[in-house]
Amino acid sequence: MEQRKRERLTSIAIHSVVLAALAGLLIFLCFKDSNGQYYDLLINKSLSKTLNGNWAKTAFAFIFSIIAEYPAYFILPIFAVMLFYSDDLLPAKWRIPFKILMAALSVGGWVILCCKSEVADMIQDTGFDGIKFYALMGALALCAAGLGLFLGRYIPKKTRYVLFKFAIFAITYLMISLVVSYGMKFIWHRMRFRDMLKENALANDGFSYFTPWFRPDTARIELSEDYKYTSFPSGHANAATHIFILCTLWKVLPKWHEKKWLGYMLYGGCSAFVVLTAVSRICDDAHFLSDVVMGSLISYTIYKVTEILFFRKGTNFKVAQDALSDLE
Repeated sequence: MEQRKRERLTSIAIHSVVLAALAGLLIFLCFKDSNGQYYDLLINKSLSKTLNGNWAKTAFAFIFSIIAEYPAYFILPIFAVMLFYSDDLLPAKWRIPFKILMAALSVGGWVILCCKSEVADMIQDTGFDGIKFYALMGALALCAAGLGLFLGRYIPKKTRYVLFKFAIFAITYLMISLVVSYGMKFIWHRMRFRDMLKENALANDGFSYFTPWFRPDTARIELSEDYKYTSFPSGHANAATHIFILCTLWKVLPKWHEKKWLGYMLYGGCSAFVVLTAVSRICDDAHFLSDVVMGSLISYTIYKVTEILFFRKGTNFKVAQDALSDLE
C-alpha cells in the first residue's frame, strides 16, 4: 500500500512538472521578439528544411512523417478484432450487434490507415488519385480487415479476456482524441508553414498569414485549394502520443507490471518517440512548435483521464475476471 502511494505521488509530481513546463512554453510562444515576429514563427524559420536545405533533417522528417501515425492507426485493426471474438462475455442479445460494430470498426480502421496516412498522401502526390485511388484503397482495406478477422480467431481466449477492458479503453481513447483533434483543426483553420513558404515563392508575404496559436483564424482566407489549413493542433503529434497505451498495457499485464525496469523503459521510450515526432514535424515545415505541443498535450490529457476512468476500480471487468477464473 505504501509503495503504491509513493508511486502515485511520484507520478503526480512528474506530471505536474511536465505540465508546468509545457504551459510555460505555450505562454512563451505567445510573445514577439524585438522585430515584432512571434517566436513560434521564428523557430520554424530556424529549423525549416526548405530554408536551410539540410538533407539530414529532411530524411529524419520523412521517416517520422510515416511512422508517427501508426500508434493510433493500428488500434482499431488490432483491438476491434480482439473484441470481435470476445462477444461471449456479453449477454446473448447484445452479441450480434457487438460483433457487427467491432467488424465495422475494424474495416474503418483499415480505411483510415489506407486512405488517410502519410503514405496514402505520397501515393496521391504521384498522380494516382481520385476514384481509382479510393477504389484501390477501399479494396485493400476490406481485404486487410477480412484477413484480420480471420486470423483473430487464433488469438488465445485467455489473452482476449485479459485484455477485454484494455481493448475497450484503447478504442475509446482513440475515438475521443480523433474527434477533439480534428474538431479543433476545423475551428482554428491555421495555415501551415509550408504553405506560407509557397506564398513567399510566389513573391507574396506568406508569413503575414501567420496566426498565434491562441487565436483561431476567424477570417478563414483560402488562398489556394491546394493549401491545408489544418496546422493546429498537429495530427501526427496527437497520433504519436497514442503510443503511451503501451504504458497502460504494462499496468494491466501482471507479469509486465512486476518488472519495474520495463515500466521505466516504456515511459522513457514513449516520451522520446513523441518528442522526436514533434521535432520532425517542425523540420518538415508541416507544423509550428505550438501545434505539436498542443497536439500531444490534448492527446495525453485524454489518455490519462480515460485511463483513470477505466482503471480506477481494477484492470478488468468482473465478467472477464469470472471468465478467466472459469478457464483456470
